[in-house]
Amino acid sequence: MSKNNSRKDIPLREQIKPIFKERFKEMLGSEEDYLKFVETILKPQRKSFRINTLKVKDTSILLNNLKEKGFILEKIPWSKHSYYTKFNENIRTDLGNLFEHFLGEIYVQESTSMTPPELLEIPFNIEDLDEFKVLDMASSPGSKTTQLGVYMNNEGLLIANELDYLRLGPLKINLERAGLTNVVITNMDASRIQGFEKFDRILLDAPCSGSGVIRKSPKTIKTYNPKRLNFISKLQQKLIQRAFELLKIGGVMTYSTCSLDPEENEFVIKTFLENNEKAILEKAELSGLILTHKIKEFKGIKIPSLIYENTIRIWPQDNDTNGFFVAKIRKIK
Repeated sequence: MSKNNSRKDIPLREQIKPIFKERFKEMLGSEEDYLKFVETILKPQRKSFRINTLKVKDTSILLNNLKEKGFILEKIPWSKHSYYTKFNENIRTDLGNLFEHFLGEIYVQESTSMTPPELLEIPFNIEDLDEFKVLDMASSPGSKTTQLGVYMNNEGLLIANELDYLRLGPLKINLERAGLTNVVITNMDASRIQGFEKFDRILLDAPCSGSGVIRKSPKTIKTYNPKRLNFISKLQQKLIQRAFELLKIGGVMTYSTCSLDPEENEFVIKTFLENNEKAILEKAELSGLILTHKIKEFKGIKIPSLIYENTIRIWPQDNDTNGFFVAKIRKIK
């Protein structure tokens, strides 16, 4: 038997690297909490979706149709018109094969991914269509972009930027399926987007190590390498700085990652705030989210209370979700 085949037979729990346990046990504070964390991330993620209210005017009809098909639904408390589906052994529960999905009436999206658009304060009726502009800096495959477009009610201008040319196809398909008509797709390095104080709202879901989405991508637990975090965090610092330069005075932006490593989250925000006196870190609050184990210090670096009290750090075991981090920032004069 080859080494590769024998490796596949080893349970995922036994492939966790010592450095992974060391770091996450320090973050969580105890062996007991670390074991709860590991128990959760070794389970498949829950399936969830968001209703597209551009296409569905009466959400109760769609929900009843899904229930008649055998779907067991549970409301996601922190996101509008969003639901988990519970396992039902009597039906196929893969949402991507539903007629409602093909029509764009629902969008299959992980529940923590829904948090940044909820924090961006998108006005439903945008009075000055020519002036209200929103930028999604790293948008493919379009989960948060379509969410923003729905919240904008197809009004104003939404720029969906994506660096990777090969990821433009899925982005375009998802935007079209959602029925969005206020979106322009751009293909460039987000740190090189030209201009100054151009956008009313900016969503930066930064490229990251993905340590929060092991439930979605189990191989991450085998490839986990904190030595890469220095390179990744420098890119994140570059992107958040450019985002803030593009944000109008009075505007709001979010910075988020699907990572749980402080180097990509609290440390990035700490450095950013130290370099930008016009940035106000506002309290990010969403109804129904359970938030525990805020990180006040890691590897000898203290994190200001302003940061750990005002940002959202979602641990998988608290809400039965993936891991996620999001910060809400406003620009003042």
